[in-house]
Amino acid sequence: MMVKRLEKKKLILNAAMDCFSQMGYDKTTLDEIGGKVNLNKASLYYYYNSKEDLFSDVIYAEAAQFLEEVKTKLRTIHQLEEKVVFFLLERRKFYHRLSEMHFVPVHASNENDPLLNVVLHSIQLGEKSLLSSTIKDGMRPGEIHRMDPERLAEVLLKVSTAFKSPASSQHALNGNSKLNGNSTT
Repeated sequence: MMVKRLEKKKLILNAAMDCFSQMGYDKTTLDEIGGKVNLNKASLYYYYNSKEDLFSDVIYAEAAQFLEEVKTKLRTIHQLEEKVVFFLLERRKFYHRLSEMHFVPVHASNENDPLLNVVLHSIQLGEKSLLSSTIKDGMRPGEIHRMDPERLAEVLLKVSTAFKSPASSQHALNGNSKLNGNSTT
């Protein structure tokens, strides 16, 4: 019984992901999501308390997949600097992809949406944890000066968030900035 419920919940989650990415949160209705999995709106409430709960699970599922893929790739990179640059570039691509799918704004913060802020804060804690542990691993072989890895991870994430698009992040992280004396034109 529980297995069927989990399978159905996964189907609902996938249908919701499709609907949210095509129409955005505001235009998506529970009737549309239910229609994709042959459930009426009332039946959806057996699986999710609200559209907001379903939306949160969609974002969490995307984030979990992103973090798992990044973790797997980080294991194949040996230099800490390359790991950090890879992580930050992939993070920007992830948020840009969510933005394109109408899930979140490009800046990954919306002061007027408390639900989105809670979801994003939770995701950012996972990102901070992964980046911090990556930095700690780099401290062992002496690739980086001794410092608080959690604080450094926090600063790097804030800097990454300040960039407006994956292209600008790529540009800055590749060292193509006026700070290095290089032309950005």
